[in-house]
Amino acid sequence: MNNSSLVTLLEAMFHQSKEMILFVNNDGEIVYMNAHAAATLDDTNYDKSQFQHICTHCQGMYASGGRVECNNCYLHVDEKVSFQVYMRTREGDVVPFIANFQRIDPENDISVFTLNPLAEQLKTQEIEHQKRLTQRIIHAQEGERKRISRDLHDGVTQELLNVLLEMRLFKYIEDRGELNEKMMKSEESLSRLLDYVRNISVELRPASLDDLGIEAALKTHFKWIEKQYGITVNCELDIRQKRFNPEVETVLYRIIQEAIFNAAKYAEVDMVDVRLEEVDSGMDHHISFEIEDSGLGFRTGDTPVGTGLGLFGMSERASSVGGTVSVDSAPGKGTRVFGSIPV
Repeated sequence: MNNSSLVTLLEAMFHQSKEMILFVNNDGEIVYMNAHAAATLDDTNYDKSQFQHICTHCQGMYASGGRVECNNCYLHVDEKVSFQVYMRTREGDVVPFIANFQRIDPENDISVFTLNPLAEQLKTQEIEHQKRLTQRIIHAQEGERKRISRDLHDGVTQELLNVLLEMRLFKYIEDRGELNEKMMKSEESLSRLLDYVRNISVELRPASLDDLGIEAALKTHFKWIEKQYGITVNCELDIRQKRFNPEVETVLYRIIQEAIFNAAKYAEVDMVDVRLEEVDSGMDHHISFEIEDSGLGFRTGDTPVGTGLGLFGMSERASSVGGTVSVDSAPGKGTRVFGSIPV
């Protein structure tokens, strides 16, 4: 391939690129731009026979310290830099772009300036975030299904099989007293099995949450926690409105449930404080919540004990209804989970 053919291919690639590519000198004059840049940037104020100036397009850049107008302009930077810049388009809009700027010909003060729409970057990031989120949700769902399957197999199935075997032997027992004793043992086994199934049902979703609301469901859950784990839950519930949006009630219940489970599994405590308050100032109506223990605690930046999906799930649940959740903890200082849900 000769040089002429190579130049033709490079020029074709330059003009067909989806990026906006501009060559500018140290004074901000646009030496050359590709077709995409020419079709996007505003050219209403230009004399086509003259060099165009990048400052006519640029509406300021955004750096770590905030919006920058002209001081510290990227035109005077020698090294390669990436930043967010606002440019005026043909439609008269001021649009944010992700920009890359690099000096490629120091002798002639020529730099290359590439622009990519920020919306596309954000869309790509959102897609990647959704993929990661979906993967974590699927992983959490499969983990929960495995746990339920194991509980059903080890608990319910084995207990039912034992009762079934015992009952098959009833027909061979002639002594009435022995038969009555065996029947009482089978009845006790079935009662235990009924409690076990009821506990699984409560863990999945309590009927009281749908029938009676968040306050009743939490009080029932706290009693169950005390019975199952030996942990006392001190609760302060200041809720005037008895029912809220079902989605809000579900999110609140799951966040508090998960926070208490984490305390039961990792904090090594026998008491947890739960505070729930409805705040209505006219302009702002929300429920604030706080779950606090004085247990082992942890460093919030460290790799979490277990899967870490509990804390992640609380955050995702809260954000799904426009709420927030935060965790404050330190080794030996206990853990505090707090936030608010708009209602």
